[in-house]
Amino acid sequence: MIKRIKSFSVVWAFCLLLLFGLVACKESKAPSVAPPPDVIVQTITPHNTPLSVEIVSEIKAFREVELRPRVSGLIIKQSFLPGQKVKEGDLLFSIDPRAYDEAVIDAQAKLAEAEAILARARQDVSRYIPLLPDNAIPRQTYDQAVAFEQQNVAIVQARRASLEKTRLDRSFAEVRSPVSGQIGLQKVEVGALATAGQSVLATVSTLDPVVAYFSIAELDYLHYQKKFHKSGQSPDSPIELILADNSVYSEKGRADFVDRALNPATGTLTLRAVFPNPNGLLRPGMNTRVRIVYEVAQNALLIPQKAVTEMLGKQFATVVIAGDKVEQRPITTGNRIGDMWLVESGLQAGERIVVEGLQKARPGSIVKPVHPARPAAVDAKNPAKS
Repeated sequence: MIKRIKSFSVVWAFCLLLLFGLVACKESKAPSVAPPPDVIVQTITPHNTPLSVEIVSEIKAFREVELRPRVSGLIIKQSFLPGQKVKEGDLLFSIDPRAYDEAVIDAQAKLAEAEAILARARQDVSRYIPLLPDNAIPRQTYDQAVAFEQQNVAIVQARRASLEKTRLDRSFAEVRSPVSGQIGLQKVEVGALATAGQSVLATVSTLDPVVAYFSIAELDYLHYQKKFHKSGQSPDSPIELILADNSVYSEKGRADFVDRALNPATGTLTLRAVFPNPNGLLRPGMNTRVRIVYEVAQNALLIPQKAVTEMLGKQFATVVIAGDKVEQRPITTGNRIGDMWLVESGLQAGERIVVEGLQKARPGSIVKPVHPARPAAVDAKNPAKS
């Protein structure tokens, strides 16, 4: 009996040990509480921010002249190299002048003949005047002589004008540059026939300054004009030019032309800005953008575009509030400035927004906010220590 009691006690003790072991094992496999995820946050800081608009524009020469001959003839000489710079008055093309030289000689001979006839007519009038008081000649003879003199005066004037015209035509046989600039490729070769007023020999463009043409919508035009009048600024404030590689051109431009009316087909207004081009970097035909600053927003709130999410046509920002709790808040954005949004409502200065790790920052959850690391300051005296 005693042996049975001892055996029962041993079995009972073994069962208790096994039960405690199972409980301990179960407790050891219980999942641990995960730490809050790290998210990159940014504290909103107000800044005075210039508000601008970027508009596609096209560069054109300030002056671009097509060279057309004013007289017809064969091109016998080209006095320039394609692409070179020329000055106003430089000889560019020579047209065969022989026909025009002969025309000048013929006009000179006809003028001399008319002047000789006029001189004889004046002599006749001078000789008849003393004879009139004594009725030595009929009055009709004197009147005819005076009329003949006046007729030849008109002929001389006509011949002199004809001579000037032939001389002018002879000068047109030399095609000279009307402006200072750069000439393009010749379009008529030496030996070819050039037709007056039709053949385009070449094109000369002025490259300093150049102009940029751009168009704005009617609503934008009204908006900018109201902003300018409200702020007291001048619409002719400096304009920046953005090149195809997204670099900003070193020289500032100014608007010098606003079209008198909107284009009825597109509903846009055409403007022109002039840009200095001392180094010849800008070329006609370049596709660029103009940036116009129309207002400076005081204490503006800017947040990165990547921190804004859109759902069902609305915009939201993920805000980290007290206790590092996440809140998704609807916001209203205004202009886009580079890679930033201008916030008009929904956020306040000093609040923290999530800029990276949005997928981990669920509304109502707790996160571990991490501010982006700032680059270490470089010691100006000993950069090696940095």
